[in-house]
Amino acid sequence: MPNIISKDVSFKTHAELKNIIGQDLINDDNIAVVELVKNGIDAEASNINIKFDTENSMIVVEDNGRGMSDSDIENKWLNIAYSEKRQPSKRILAGNKGVGRFACDRLGRKLNLITRMKNSNLIKLTVDWKDFENKENSSTFIQSIKFKMQSISDIELLSEFNVKIPESGTILIISELRQVWDRSKLQILRRNLERFVNPIDVFDKKSVKINLEAEQELESDSKAKPHEVVNGPLENKIFSKLKFNTTYIKSNVSGDGKTISTELFHEGERIYRIVENNIKFSILKNIEITLHYMNPYKKSYFRRNSGIPLVEFGSVFLFINGYRVSPYGDRDDDWLQLNSRKSQGTARYLGNREVLGIININDTDNSFRIVSNREGVARNESYFQLTKKPSGFFLQTLMRLEKFVVDGLGWDSVPPEIRQRLQADIIPGDDGMPESEVYLESESKKIRRISLEVLDIVGATAESTIEFEISPKVLNAIASEKEAMVKDLLTKFDAFDGSVGQDVKIALSKIKEEFERQRVELEKTRIKVDIKNKHISKLESVTKVLSEENTELKNKIETQQSEVLFSRLSAGTDQEQLLLLHHQSKIKATNVKGYLDKAISALNSGLDNDKIFELLEKALINTRKIIAVTSFATKANFKMKTESITSDIATFIQEYLENVANESSAQNLKVKVERKFKEPFEMRFKPIDIAIVFDNLASNSTRAKAKNISVLLEKGNENELVISVSDDGPGLDKRIMPPSDIFERGVTTTSGSGLGLYHVKKTLESLNGTIEVDSTKLKGFNIKIRIMK
Repeated sequence: MPNIISKDVSFKTHAELKNIIGQDLINDDNIAVVELVKNGIDAEASNINIKFDTENSMIVVEDNGRGMSDSDIENKWLNIAYSEKRQPSKRILAGNKGVGRFACDRLGRKLNLITRMKNSNLIKLTVDWKDFENKENSSTFIQSIKFKMQSISDIELLSEFNVKIPESGTILIISELRQVWDRSKLQILRRNLERFVNPIDVFDKKSVKINLEAEQELESDSKAKPHEVVNGPLENKIFSKLKFNTTYIKSNVSGDGKTISTELFHEGERIYRIVENNIKFSILKNIEITLHYMNPYKKSYFRRNSGIPLVEFGSVFLFINGYRVSPYGDRDDDWLQLNSRKSQGTARYLGNREVLGIININDTDNSFRIVSNREGVARNESYFQLTKKPSGFFLQTLMRLEKFVVDGLGWDSVPPEIRQRLQADIIPGDDGMPESEVYLESESKKIRRISLEVLDIVGATAESTIEFEISPKVLNAIASEKEAMVKDLLTKFDAFDGSVGQDVKIALSKIKEEFERQRVELEKTRIKVDIKNKHISKLESVTKVLSEENTELKNKIETQQSEVLFSRLSAGTDQEQLLLLHHQSKIKATNVKGYLDKAISALNSGLDNDKIFELLEKALINTRKIIAVTSFATKANFKMKTESITSDIATFIQEYLENVANESSAQNLKVKVERKFKEPFEMRFKPIDIAIVFDNLASNSTRAKAKNISVLLEKGNENELVISVSDDGPGLDKRIMPPSDIFERGVTTTSGSGLGLYHVKKTLESLNGTIEVDSTKLKGFNIKIRIMK
């Protein structure tokens, strides 16, 4: 017969429990360090120092808080899962699970806890976590593992650990570290600690100073950028830096949970403020949400300031009672389902890559319970009212921001070429980028759209609205709109009578008065217009005829303007012009004779070759001018080639190549000219200079046995003309190094004098221009000319 059992039993705690709530539960080194910082803050410390001594494989966490007595250590710190932080307190505390002490186990195999209360002795507790491990006997209870707790002196503390403790506080010395803390790991820890610090100082932790110290990294820090430094005090400045230049929304549920206040800001100005009755979120209170829209410019600024891309920093972070709750907001943690929602409407919704924000909860009622693994909060009713899709408080706030960004700003779209430069980490003012932000739409156009859709963008209802204020800029934009549109908008505003702010009421009243005045004036004007319309109709037929004649005349003028530079002249029809041609040729020929006479005299006198070469060069360039002058004889207005003119130089180049050069210097080449812009490029120049440049280039191509030459005219910017000249010859001789030497005097690879390209370079310099070999093309001879106005 089986034994009948009836007795009281209880749970037993095996030594392996340490691993379950230590290394296994706190499964991230950064979270473990944060837990130790929380303990110092909750001990009312004003200073917390975290020191990494990699040489001795130690982490030392020091605080100047209340400290502990031997009774506190035995009955509270060693009492697993006990936490006095759960007890009623006026002060908001960082943790309340009673498992943070096992963060020490996560970080290292040994712990020395040194603590002291004010006016009390130092106490040391030594824990070797290995004593709990590999205990297979079922009777090895956690209570059977004994530690040494003893009093020590300040001298003994200094001698053993080389540390000092203030009149009250706690020092945790964690040794035999389980991980190697290299520079990269320390930088990640610093970023996590900075994100743990609440950026909005609305909580009662006041001036807790947290410092990170790693002596082995000081030298690297001295050469690092500010966001790459390891050592120093921790600060979370990301959100304070964002507010002045982002579009952002701030919405909060009041302390009593009765009202919700929402403000939206753009370019540093508040667009609207609305206070509403809290009807939908009955158990939420003391919650504030701040969301920033990160357009391409703001993402680029963020990367420049923080050193990391926005996507790596995170998205929307959760803070409860002043401290961050992990992993909410971490990269790839889509806890609010922003990315999954965006995939359903890319053009309508914001995702994690466009939103950066924080949710702050001052949870005095313990409505948001942090789960025991320190990663997240319990999915209770408070959590669902905050996050529920699509009707939670967060989504309501986000949708208002989305409405403004999508329907109001049109996504603040930037030109594609600007977007590419921003993605390359180039911001306004850098490397030729415009000093100010450039968008596809003007600010006035966006404000106009916002003003006409303001009530839809806000999403307000007259029934729930307590107060409603709108930016004067938006109201001014309303006043400048058409009467029908404004009447419709004013009718909608009338529904909010009694809830809109006094300033808004005054502004709306003025708008109504202005439109009544305009209506009366408009009626008077319409009568006058009717009379004038009768006269206008009689004139329309006459105007139509004149318009047609004017168009025909305009076309003739444009044709003649082109022909005035290059028009064929009948032989003997312009005696004066031919006389001028003869006169100019005679002058140039006289100059040539003079330079040649001097060269011969210099040769007979035995002068150096450089002087003789210089005289021959001057003779040659005057000879080229004679050739250029005569090439105009039957093609162009001769007066224009010897004087400086102000005209469209691009048109002149095109007409010269197509009407003159192809029958003279380029007669053995097939010339192709392409122009990429229509507007004139007007500047002052001498036509003969253009002739010398392109005659020389064509002559070189002919000597190189090229068959084709092409000229491309483009605008580099408003003041720069870029001319690309290419032929299909053998190209530049590889022996000429560097390629720019081809423009030096006497350098040639043909039967020429070696002065042609040198003259081209000098002539272009007189035109405020430059010339260079285009080495990006592999075939033929290719150059690029730039001429500045």
